Amino acid sequence: MIATTHEGTLGALAEARRRADGIDAARIVLLVPHPVSYAAPPDPEAAAAISDEYRALAASAGVDAIVRVCFCRKREDVFRWMLGKRSVVLMGGRQRWWWPTPAERIAERLKRQGHDVVFAGV
Repeated sequence: MIATTHEGTLGALAEARRRADGIDAARIVLLVPHPVSYAAPPDPEAAAAISDEYRALAASAGVDAIVRVCFCRKREDVFRWMLGKRSVVLMGGRQRWWWPTPAERIAERLKRQGHDVVFAGV
């Protein structure tokens, strides 16, 4: 699962909870891309705060998720490094019919790369 916006991530967590019901071995990993500049090194305290925030968000949605904060230069780097081949990816976000949102563009890119993407519209 990939974190997008606050409401998009909640939508994806709800979909993950629905899909994981009745599956004992379901493991949900929430990847949180966190772009950083070349000038500033990653801040471990910021990572802990972000991780705690998304862990609380997952708990509020009733999902036991492993949260991975991924420092990167570009969001696309996270997908290349952290997703295995043909991964099942849940994402959430707004949907538009006339112009794709950033979350929809990421989902489409991941589909072209061969991943099985489930997009939860909010």
